[in-house]
Amino acid sequence: MFCAPINPADLNMIEGKYGEARDLPDVPGSEGCGRVVAVGAGVDGAWVGRKVLVDGQAWRESGNWPLDRVVAVPDGLAADHAAVLRVNPPTAWLLLHQFAALQPGDWVLQNAATSAVGRAVIEIAHQRGWKTLNVVRRAAAAEELRALGADAVVVDDEDMGAAAKDVLGGAAPRLALNAIGGVSATRLAGLLASGGTLVTYGAMSKEALKIPNSFLIFRDLVFRGFWLTRWLRAAPPDQVSSLFDQIFRLAASGCFAPRVVAEFPLAEVAAAVTRAEEGGGKVLLRIGG
Repeated sequence: MFCAPINPADLNMIEGKYGEARDLPDVPGSEGCGRVVAVGAGVDGAWVGRKVLVDGQAWRESGNWPLDRVVAVPDGLAADHAAVLRVNPPTAWLLLHQFAALQPGDWVLQNAATSAVGRAVIEIAHQRGWKTLNVVRRAAAAEELRALGADAVVVDDEDMGAAAKDVLGGAAPRLALNAIGGVSATRLAGLLASGGTLVTYGAMSKEALKIPNSFLIFRDLVFRGFWLTRWLRAAPPDQVSSLFDQIFRLAASGCFAPRVVAEFPLAEVAAAVTRAEEGGGKVLLRIGG
């Protein structure tokens, strides 16, 4: 292994608050980048020497992964950039492509816009010609998000709905992406067109969704959930390959650059986890060369 990031899902897994329990002892780490040094019987020897992304159990110096849980990384993509491409950009891509048939110029709403998924949503939508209205906790985040391609940024407070409607100018978005829950999600759903869809993929506030009856009765809003792990388990191999082809293409053009705020050696993983809990950017475990 070369390196592995610490993601919010990794922290939730360690806390025992994730979507599924893991048998112990276990190796944390939902993604990372390494190089194949050997293969088992029946595996093409051409894999040896390839840089790959691994799916799970990434916080270790070396290990064995089934062939269907590694993805070959294109030449020229640095390991620390590649290491953050396994979870957040694919999640953003699928959120934007699985739940609504978006057309050029359409608006997409999202909260948690400064998160890694939120930033990836902005970059992908900008490339595809879709507009993003991004909800943030602090107004100071607006400039940085606009530099990524965000079309509008509003603060997540009691005035958010009015501010967002001023930006939208009568447009009625059909897709909203929720990673917070609670009242933030309710505000987001309130901006959707009748029949629109709110997709929940995170629960940062740890507050349940609060869905007014009127959203269902009079506006027929749709509430969906998304978990990348579930999608990957069910998707045919050609769809998974196509997904990562798109992600690598965008990464090569400069998208999804990691915002690394701290690096730690694997021996200091406890300190790395503590730093990751503070937020503010990606913490990277630097494992090998």
